[in-house]
Amino acid sequence: MFKHVKFSGLPVSHQDRAIAFYRDVLGLVLATDQQYGSGWRWIEFEVPGSPTRILFERRANDAPGEQPSLILVVTDVDAAHGELKAKGVVFDQEPIDAPWAPNERYALLRDSEGNLVMIGSR
Repeated sequence: MFKHVKFSGLPVSHQDRAIAFYRDVLGLVLATDQQYGSGWRWIEFEVPGSPTRILFERRANDAPGEQPSLILVVTDVDAAHGELKAKGVVFDQEPIDAPWAPNERYALLRDSEGNLVMIGSR
């Protein structure tokens, strides 16, 4: 019946700052950036090869959650961690083995908007 998720929302406060982080630091592709309402834009990012996009939503308050807002799958968590750390990304959790699944690793970082983002292997 369902094919895939078209987009999933990610709360941001400052759209240009978030664009710079997701495009220039994480290397995602800016797919859509157009005016949407008063003082806000409809911005979607894509992970190459994935049909699901990330939609920047207006953050309701200044308190980001303590659960991951976004989980990105990578081939090698340790390599991705090293590459992102070299770009100045600060990690809340260095790469470790996932207690919930054998042979999986993960790390946690904060994006430009304070969202907790997990990078993990499958």
